[in-house]
Amino acid sequence: MDEKTSPISSSLFIVRIWNPSSQIPDAWRGSVEHVPSGQRLYFTTLADLNDFIAFHLPEQAEGQSQQPTFLQSEDS
Repeated sequence: MDEKTSPISSSLFIVRIWNPSSQIPDAWRGSVEHVPSGQRLYFTTLADLNDFIAFHLPEQAEGQSQQPTFLQSEDS
């Protein structure tokens, strides 16, 4: 298939980033939720955010050898 006729694949994520301490300017925290599955990850590094999103993208998940560990939301 060429670029114009190939199907488009998409996923929906909600990403929240915050700084829990005004005393420590680089102490950023975040959470990312994969909306279709409800899986959520709390992260402190962009690498963790990237790994979570890459795992849920169909093109990336096929080549991934190990499944990352996901944290459940606090209200689950």
